[in-house]
Amino acid sequence: MRRMNGEFDRALLRRFEPVARFTRGEQFFPLDVERYVRICSLWMRHRNGDAVMVVPLGELTLERLAEHRPSRFGTIHFLKLIDPLTVKELASYRLQRLRSRKDDGDVFHAGRGRLARVGYISRLGDALFALSLLGRGRVPGDTAAAAELTYQAMQRAAPGFHYHGRVARCDGWVVLQYWFFYVFNDWRSGFFGANDHEADWEMVSVYLAEAPEGELRPEWVAYGSHNDPGDDLRRQWDDPEVQKVGEHPLAYMGAGSHASYYQPGEYLTELEVPFLYRISRAANRLQLLWHERLKQFREDIDPDAPSPEVLLRISFVDYARGDGLAIGPGQAVEWSEPRLLEPAPAWVTGYRGLWGYHARDPFEGEDAPSGTDVQPRRHGASCLV
Repeated sequence: MRRMNGEFDRALLRRFEPVARFTRGEQFFPLDVERYVRICSLWMRHRNGDAVMVVPLGELTLERLAEHRPSRFGTIHFLKLIDPLTVKELASYRLQRLRSRKDDGDVFHAGRGRLARVGYISRLGDALFALSLLGRGRVPGDTAAAAELTYQAMQRAAPGFHYHGRVARCDGWVVLQYWFFYVFNDWRSGFFGANDHEADWEMVSVYLAEAPEGELRPEWVAYGSHNDPGDDLRRQWDDPEVQKVGEHPLAYMGAGSHASYYQPGEYLTELEVPFLYRISRAANRLQLLWHERLKQFREDIDPDAPSPEVLLRISFVDYARGDGLAIGPGQAVEWSEPRLLEPAPAWVTGYRGLWGYHARDPFEGEDAPSGTDVQPRRHGASCLV
C-alpha cells in the first residue's frame, strides 16, 4: 500500500475522527501538547532521589525536549507543570467554584457508592489502599486544583480542543491513530478513583482496509481503557455496540481517568496493587503446606504464584456517563485542526521521560505517564490491538 501525502492523511483523520463524550463535572479536555510543554520545566531525578532542573520554566519547547541528554543508569527525566496551592489559594479556589456553579446540574454526583457493588474483602482492600496514601509520594488534591486553574487560564488565552493524529500503514491496514493529551488526570480527587497525576495520554484507533475498487473502508475500531487486553479493546465497525455519528465513532470518556468506552455507563474496574503480592504468595505457600499435610497435594500449585482466593486488586468505578461536554463533528464544540504525528516528530521518538511530575509513588499510579507509542500494537500477524 503506497504512502500518501500529508493532506490525504489529514483528510482521512478528519473523515473518521471520533466524537468524545465526557461526564458532567470533567475539568480537563484534550489540547495541543506543545502549549503544555511551553509552560513546563524539565527535570531529572537521580537514583539517590535528588531532582535537578534541566530546562527552566519559560525556556522549554518540543524541540528542546527532543534533545539527547546523557545521564546515568536509573535517571528519570520528567516535566513539572505546577506547584501545589497554598492553604489560602486553595480556600479561594473552592469558594470560587461554589460561586460559579449555576445549578446542581453542573455538579458531578457519584450516586450509588462503588463499595456497595463489591464484597467485604474488596472493601478491606480499599481501606488498605486508602491507608497507603499516607506513606506514598502522591499528588495531593491541591495539585489537582492548581492544574485546573492552569488549564482554565490556557483555555482563556487560546480556546480550542485538539487531538494528535497519525496514519500508520501496516500489513495491509491503514490505522488512524487519534492521540488525546490531557493536562491532568484527577480520577482520585475528582471522581473517587485510583490516582491523580500530571499529564495523560489516551488513544482511539480506527482500522481501514482497502476494498477491491481501491476505496478505504473502516473494519475495526479500538479504544483504550485501563488494563483491558486485545479482544476487550476492539470492536468491528458494524458491531451494534459501536455508536456513530455518520462515520464518526462515539467514545465515552471516563471522568478524570479519560479511558474510553463504547457505551455510556459506570464501569467497575479492578486495578492491581503490588503491595498485596507478598500477602498472596504467603497465603499460597500456606495452602501448599495444608495440602501436603492432608495428603492432598496438587502439582498445579505454584508457591510463587498469586493465589486466586486472595485479593490482588481493588475495585474502582470509572464514570463514563456521556452527560457532559461533547467534542466532535455535529456537536456544539468541534475539534480544532489536528496535529499530525506523521512522520513522527523528534519529540515523539527522542523523549523517553515522564510527561509530568515524578511523584515517586511506589505503586506508580500517581507518576505521570511516559508518553506515546506511535507504532500500531500487533495482534498476531496484523496491526489489530
